[in-house]
Amino acid sequence: MSEMKIMKLMGKTSYHCIHGDVDFTKKEFYETCGFKLEIGVNPVSELGFGTIVWEAALGLCQYFEKEGIRFSNKKVIELGAGTGIVSILAALLGGDVTITDKPKLLNQIERNVSFNIPSSFKLQVKVRALRWGRDHPLFPSDYDYILGSDILYFPQNIPLILETLLHLSNEKTIVYFASTMFYSPKLISQAYLTLSQYFETELVCRCEVKDVNIYRMTDKTPTTTSPQFIE
Repeated sequence: MSEMKIMKLMGKTSYHCIHGDVDFTKKEFYETCGFKLEIGVNPVSELGFGTIVWEAALGLCQYFEKEGIRFSNKKVIELGAGTGIVSILAALLGGDVTITDKPKLLNQIERNVSFNIPSSFKLQVKVRALRWGRDHPLFPSDYDYILGSDILYFPQNIPLILETLLHLSNEKTIVYFASTMFYSPKLISQAYLTLSQYFETELVCRCEVKDVNIYRMTDKTPTTTSPQFIE
């Protein structure tokens, strides 16, 4: 087991409000890995949780910078991408990236991709709907990396996420999940305990100020014990 890292979380450098835009109320700007990312957000949207930049997403971006992680010539998929900030960074770092979320969030992701991804990178980025436990058979199982941030909050979603992960991954896949623990520490800890029955799971980094944990997971032979979920 490698030593768990402690880091400070990056923040937005600036923002400006947008008037008359049906998707976004403002744009936020973040600097990481040498890129300045322009992310449209809408905190008051009826689309739900995926319309703002969550702390865990920033933590994952910061972790890629701190560890010098690059995705050149690697297939990457993000689950529950929300605004798309993590996937956008992964694409700029060389990855062939599939950005996924619920169908109703795809338009905002596509717009954020258009703000940040130059034309020379466009073929490396795909935006697709993926409802956990339902759409995963439409996707391959040859991804090098699977990413997710702040998606382990609802008990009913944990078995669906696990089913999706097991389909998308293979013996060489590396999974990076980031979670803001204080939202629901018992549930999130139980979720990682469940995932650890099927994946070697390691806490590799922590942002103590924002209570964000980053986990690295790789394939392992499943146990005969059925996953236990919180009702």
